[in-house]
Amino acid sequence: MTVPPATPYVAARSTDKGPRKAELSVEFTAKGPRLAYKHPRPGDRDSHGNLWIRMEEPTEPGRILYDSMHPARQRTCMERMLCQICAGPADRDRHGWLFIDWRREDSPPTWPERSITSMPPLCTAHVQLSLRQCPFLRRTEHAVLRVRKPHLYGASGTLYRLTDHGWLASENDALFPYSKPRHPGLLASRLHRELRGVTVTDLA
Repeated sequence: MTVPPATPYVAARSTDKGPRKAELSVEFTAKGPRLAYKHPRPGDRDSHGNLWIRMEEPTEPGRILYDSMHPARQRTCMERMLCQICAGPADRDRHGWLFIDWRREDSPPTWPERSITSMPPLCTAHVQLSLRQCPFLRRTEHAVLRVRKPHLYGASGTLYRLTDHGWLASENDALFPYSKPRHPGLLASRLHRELRGVTVTDLA
């Protein structure tokens, strides 16, 4: 019997909508102006002070976008080390947490060691399902990993700059490590971890 594809918990939907530009404002702090919402809510910022994008939850679920992640659900899985497919606890043994990673143009020469990823970990059942059913993995160089130290690395998103006419988007997918000063114009949409202490494993 063919197992139907699982709906990834982190997957975005075609009906997802981000904030309107009119919802953004300027907040003045001791360190200068920073991007903010006109009506702040708890959880808008992470522990490093980065502002996170708000997504309007549609009444209709819409089409699943397998190649895109919902910012809030991606952040939840990465912060809490939950499986990106089922949102249950990700698998961990004495060799580390379970991840899938693939080689990218910006991958370090040591790949998969010290790879920086926005893909949350997985549980054993769903890493096997992903390997069988994901067409992307079938056409890319990838590896199933045990990671002892998946350190929180930083956040990425849309970078805004302040002009005389308000905030203007200037760059997409800008990545800012937590080890560097926070950028006041970043509207974060993905959380990243650096994979350290990597062991390539075979779960076939």
